[in-house]
Amino acid sequence: CGGRTGRMDFLDAETRKYPKMAERYQRLADLYQGKLWHQLTEELSEMVSLPECSQGRNLIDLYENFITKFEAKLNQLRFVQIASVIARQFFPSRPVVAREVKDAIEFMESITEKRGRLGEEAFLVAQMAVAELLVQVGGEDEMKHARALMDEAQPLLQLLEGSGAETVANSSYHRVACEYFKVAGPADEYYKSCIQFLAYTPQDTLDPAVQKRLAVDVSLAALVGETVFNYGEVLSQPIVKVLDNTDFAWLHEILQVFSAGDIDRFSSICAANKDAINAEPVLKQNFEMLRQKIALLCLMQAIFVRPPEDRLLSLKEVAHATKLEMDQVEWLLMKAMSKGLIRGKIDQVEQTVHISWLKPRVLDADQLSTLKDKLGVWKDNVDKTLLFIESETPELFQ
Repeated sequence: CGGRTGRMDFLDAETRKYPKMAERYQRLADLYQGKLWHQLTEELSEMVSLPECSQGRNLIDLYENFITKFEAKLNQLRFVQIASVIARQFFPSRPVVAREVKDAIEFMESITEKRGRLGEEAFLVAQMAVAELLVQVGGEDEMKHARALMDEAQPLLQLLEGSGAETVANSSYHRVACEYFKVAGPADEYYKSCIQFLAYTPQDTLDPAVQKRLAVDVSLAALVGETVFNYGEVLSQPIVKVLDNTDFAWLHEILQVFSAGDIDRFSSICAANKDAINAEPVLKQNFEMLRQKIALLCLMQAIFVRPPEDRLLSLKEVAHATKLEMDQVEWLLMKAMSKGLIRGKIDQVEQTVHISWLKPRVLDADQLSTLKDKLGVWKDNVDKTLLFIESETPELFQ
């Protein structure tokens, strides 16, 4: 009884300290007294998520003097999510101060110590909250610790697979992976983590500013990632449309150009947006690589639009399509083969290349239209072959 009275006294004191939040504190008191734990969880989740409800250390005080008394009665996953938001109050300074973030880390580590009660999913989400904070500190030891926590999470993710409880856990893991690889690199790993994060995270749950920053970052990573050539994949992500009608609309256009392998349009977009491109260090530093990638993509597109039975190209045709000098064509073909984009054989005597395989990609609308036309031609050829066989060997069809 005394403990319950103490909690009510605390809420009364907070109501007087923060009069604009008086109604919220009163609702917390009413739900607590009524032992309506589900509704109390919802109210706490909403309260901690609102910027206007974060004043000084009020959420930390709320945790220490109120939530700790009944946290075992809450849904443990929601409890961890609430605690993760409260942890942000430990580091109010901007730019972030490492010492303050370490206080938040200690707070979240105290949550992970309750693993037996939390259950595996909530524990993993708490561990990822710790890892995310470690990445914010960014020191060598902290980054190693964060990576170790990510590695430890892999078996847990596999354990949760198919349980119906893996969505939040995967979202938490891949969010941390995004933050980690954004700092540590390489761009390819950051890109993969972003795609996975978006697969497990509804876009409308992200703040508009976060959506835009993520759209920019995943687009930049796709462009400079050495192994990323499947631009239909990133273009299929609704989040890249956030760039339209913004100062980064040109970035969305470049992704579309890369997907189409349109080297002329790439040149025109770069000329029209030279200052914006140079303002992005990662593009400025890797611009020569972008030229090489668009040439490779142009080669892939030139092969894709040809009929399967006509995959013998002269080196002059390749040079014309990719806007390269003849002495660069063989290098381009070898580069494409070494990256696993094509398979084939170069005939240096005949100055031709025979393509036996083209790496599959997610196709855009125009490429799908091309594929549809190819399937139509294939169907016609099959029909003609069938009619020929029927006419030449009628005894087989009697």
